[in-house]
Amino acid sequence: MKKSIAQFVSDGISTLPDLQAALQTAMQLEFATIPPYLCAQWSINDDPSNVQDLIEQVVVQEMFHFALAGNMLSAIGGTVSIANANFVPTYPTHKLPGGIPQKLAVDLQPLSPNQLQVFMQIELPEFPPVALMALRDAPATIGAFYDTIAAGFTAVQPAINLNANFVNMKEATQIKSIADAQAAIALIKAEGEGTPGDPDQPPPDNTTELAHYYQFKEVFVGKQLVQTNGKWGFTGAAIQMPTVFNFTKSTITPDPSLAFNQAMSSLLTSLQSCWTDGGPVDIGAMFSLADLGRGLIQQGIQPEFQWAASGS
Repeated sequence: MKKSIAQFVSDGISTLPDLQAALQTAMQLEFATIPPYLCAQWSINDDPSNVQDLIEQVVVQEMFHFALAGNMLSAIGGTVSIANANFVPTYPTHKLPGGIPQKLAVDLQPLSPNQLQVFMQIELPEFPPVALMALRDAPATIGAFYDTIAAGFTAVQPAINLNANFVNMKEATQIKSIADAQAAIALIKAEGEGTPGDPDQPPPDNTTELAHYYQFKEVFVGKQLVQTNGKWGFTGAAIQMPTVFNFTKSTITPDPSLAFNQAMSSLLTSLQSCWTDGGPVDIGAMFSLADLGRGLIQQGIQPEFQWAASGS
């Protein structure tokens, strides 16, 4: 039976199969954030504050995190499995993959203050009150899950296959050692959902770009987060909320999202082959998917992000 993230955190990871299973869950968790973020990005029309670029940067980093989890899984002898209907989440959902509960439903919606609150919920930092609550009451946080995976690498000491196939995309590089895996996990946590820090105060030693939570909150608050005399505050330059194309789920027959769903499914199949067969990453397919998604949204149609084999 598939373990939940809370079970991984509670039980720890002490075997190679559990470490492989946890990394497969991490891939699904990272992927699950991408469709809602893309729909928000693609919905943007007039954008005086370049919010679209901010969301695109978050999406790209989530793709890198997804790929890093796959590279770790491949490096320790696991089989990446992403080209199937069970991998693709169903929206709306109150649970992220692995059973991480979400009070606000995660859905495919245009960018709005409400949707930004959903994104901030997904990316909530790993700060002491949250960590203590997770220990006392469960469910486990995403940050605790990645800490458990890191501890699992230390406990299991898996053999690293230097000939394993991997996806090579900027931050997503080959995993050649357990130290590389630990560094990859630290990067995922620092940029994304597992970052340490307070919801209003990034880590005091933050010297790089802000983690995703703070970037989304900047747009929500309408001000850049800046540091003055060692203290962070949303007191920087104004950020204007873009205007958007509104869209809803289509009830038209035949399904106008079919070509989009087929393109997404083909992209996942191509990505899986990168790990299983050593094929190259099809960057062009990513741009084609974006064009199809924007095309649907500008017609007022919600891209479905549902599995659809090319012949369906």
